[in-house]
Amino acid sequence: MTIREKILEKIKEVPAFPSNTTHILNKINNKESQILDIAKEIEMDPTLTANILKLANSAYFAGPKKISTVREAVVLLGINRIQQMIIASAIFPTVVKPLRGYDLPAGELIKHLVGTAIASELLGKELEIDIPPYTFTVGLLHDIGKIVLGTFVEIDAEPILKKAYEEKLSFEKAEKEILGIDHSEVGALLMQEWHFPNNLVQPILYHHDPDNAPEEYRLVTDFVHIASNVCLECGIGSGIDGLNYSNNINSIERLNIDMQVVEIVLSKLIGEIDLFMGNLKSGDIT
Repeated sequence: MTIREKILEKIKEVPAFPSNTTHILNKINNKESQILDIAKEIEMDPTLTANILKLANSAYFAGPKKISTVREAVVLLGINRIQQMIIASAIFPTVVKPLRGYDLPAGELIKHLVGTAIASELLGKELEIDIPPYTFTVGLLHDIGKIVLGTFVEIDAEPILKKAYEEKLSFEKAEKEILGIDHSEVGALLMQEWHFPNNLVQPILYHHDPDNAPEEYRLVTDFVHIASNVCLECGIGSGIDGLNYSNNINSIERLNIDMQVVEIVLSKLIGEIDLFMGNLKSGDIT
């Protein structure tokens, strides 16, 4: 069995979201679903309800009014924010663990995922570009493939780093040459295994190769690509692969990003991550 075949088998072993969480996410993505019906579904799950209320009242999401019911949260924050909260609370138990293959300590991957999601929104605001609301969700999930490679397969990153250094390749290209697959493709396949929609699968697949993303998903892919690299460049989620990633010049040109914009985003990013992570820390989200 090749390394790629072994990895494809491991994808099937990664625990999926709880069935009720998947059911609610599918209901959210059904355009015929009514908002209050979705709230009622969430309220049927005590743990999910508690997590939603904790996040809804966290410093990152909270407004002037304290939110005491899921229905209030849905009405005041909107269904897109609720979806983001559901996904954040669902992936937390998995991504909070140390990532051995990438030498990421406990909590560093979730910090990178949250940072990328927030940075993509901050970039959108600074550039005055209306990004699709699912951009934040893609940011939360874009490196989910590292869970399979770093924990379930426990890749040996040394030959990947050696190849990247000797042949002057980016980490993901060296990863693909050594393993026959990279973490982007693994993440996309995992999302398909979990029956996630294509608007999440495709940007995850191409987040290191935005030029080849389908046209309808390229804007989101560009934002997540740049946001992820901004986080890595300031040490958020930088493991053994370090700075072996580079910004796609075409993404920079398409979005018309300059250093001033990046500096503004960076000046706000750490504080925003801390606000979001306040209620995701161990013991708060179950």
